Amino acid sequence: MVVHPATKLLADFRALPSRKERPRTFLEIASYPHYENACSNILAFFMDPEESHGLGTLVLDALMFTGDNTEAEKGIGGNVSVEREVITSKGRIDLLVTSDDHAIVIENKIHAGVSNPFSDYADHLGHIADGRSKRKFLLTLYPTSEGSEWGFTNLTHEEFVRQIRSRLGLYVSDVDARYLIVFLDFLNTLESLQKGSRMDKGFVRLLSERTNDVSSFLAGVFGFKDELRKKVRDLGNIIVLGRHQDVRQFFWREQDELYDTLVHDIRVHEELLVALEIYISAEGWGIYIWPRRGDRSELLDLLQRSMVTFDDEGEEGVSHPAYFDYDEDLDRISPVLQEIIDKLATGREA
Repeated sequence: MVVHPATKLLADFRALPSRKERPRTFLEIASYPHYENACSNILAFFMDPEESHGLGTLVLDALMFTGDNTEAEKGIGGNVSVEREVITSKGRIDLLVTSDDHAIVIENKIHAGVSNPFSDYADHLGHIADGRSKRKFLLTLYPTSEGSEWGFTNLTHEEFVRQIRSRLGLYVSDVDARYLIVFLDFLNTLESLQKGSRMDKGFVRLLSERTNDVSSFLAGVFGFKDELRKKVRDLGNIIVLGRHQDVRQFFWREQDELYDTLVHDIRVHEELLVALEIYISAEGWGIYIWPRRGDRSELLDLLQRSMVTFDDEGEEGVSHPAYFDYDEDLDRISPVLQEIIDKLATGREA
């Protein structure tokens, strides 16, 4: 038996591991995960041990333990100061952290390209270090060698979060519970930026190996959707609406779904607007009626008064028992739909 290429393609797709949907973080809901300034502001808050979060030097200690740093065991030191947007001769440093023992420059990148004046930042750090140990970090989503010739240590957000999480248990005794929730949400957001911006590798491999099959399959899907729209348009052109002033016809479908719908909105009176939908998919035609304005009980009363047959199913609306095959002649479908429209449109008079 010859197996259609689309059948094999779908079988290979179903064999891929299912994607696990992760909960959205507060920052993602607020549409802030990609904003570098927002990210840097939050980092500055949690890096400052004198702020009200109660996490002390957790974030700075995690930062100090990255890279080749023999002085990490000594900690950040006292009199910590965290500054944002420090102006240099050629740019602005995202974060400048100083203490009795250390002076640290941090350049934070989310999606913007790395094109900073690293030599200028290094010179600025040299001028203000005043004998303190100097550290330079470039925070990015993915590893990069940018800035390395001026002594910048590249640290991915994923690795930084890992370092923070590994030490979190040592710092939570004095933490404010409200800020802990915000902080953990922030860490989840940083992790999601790295993980969420890459497509599943198995799916990418399938597209690479089966490019021609995928292209042919998509062309078939698009052609099918075009045919669905043509069918509902042709059906709509047969329906006579001139006798009803309170009926509006239009077409509707979900972008990612394989069905199309001819809709008639029927205004029975000011409090009741009925949506009559006849939809088509590969399985055939079906009819659904629901109250766009008004409640279900009013719809049921209207259907009974108008003598429109229905199956009392669904929490919102009802189904009509008429069903038609995909290739049914539209001249057989249109009289059924026309009769329902006429009855509902005159339901106020019944």
